[in-house]
Amino acid sequence: MKKRVQARVWTTKTYDRLSRYYDTFMKVLFPVGERGRERVVEKLGSGTVLDVACGTGTLLALAAGKGLKCYGLDLSAGMLAQARRKVPAAKIERASYYRLPFPDNCFDYVVATNALSGEFIDAKSVLAEMIRVCKNGGAIYIAEWPKATVDTFMERLVVSLAKLNDDAPQDYLKIFGQLGYEPDVEVLDDRYHVLGIRK
Repeated sequence: MKKRVQARVWTTKTYDRLSRYYDTFMKVLFPVGERGRERVVEKLGSGTVLDVACGTGTLLALAAGKGLKCYGLDLSAGMLAQARRKVPAAKIERASYYRLPFPDNCFDYVVATNALSGEFIDAKSVLAEMIRVCKNGGAIYIAEWPKATVDTFMERLVVSLAKLNDDAPQDYLKIFGQLGYEPDVEVLDDRYHVLGIRK
């Protein structure tokens, strides 16, 4: 019997097509995600920051405004073009977050917002890479949709509907624990948290 392969909604080509409208899309349909980005930037001090899956560069623009030296990567050429226009001083390149093209211990901060919660994403592998490239004493921050602590019918329904759009929460507390860390958690709403660790 052939195994059914599910078509992915959010592909690199999808992001390429949406790149010019992505910022408006996020502000209108996912304002808590924008608040998450802002909260992450508020937590940054000085030094260097790598934004994993930087998209159109919104977080990098905010970080550059605080004087940080900014680096970003994404797989979508369309999103990267927007990011380069928005933050010309940032070093931005096309790369996968599963294999970050940087040596160990090189950034003061490594961040990812609205990038790791998804049905097809191996968040543990991405977080392990983020930890690898973060300096000892540096910090990793993510702003994401976490798995609910209480299993209810409504939560199962929301997750089932989200999976139709490739989205799904991850158990970030468990994943960080498997990697040897206990994150600080800031709850922005029931379905959106900012989590951070010190390396």
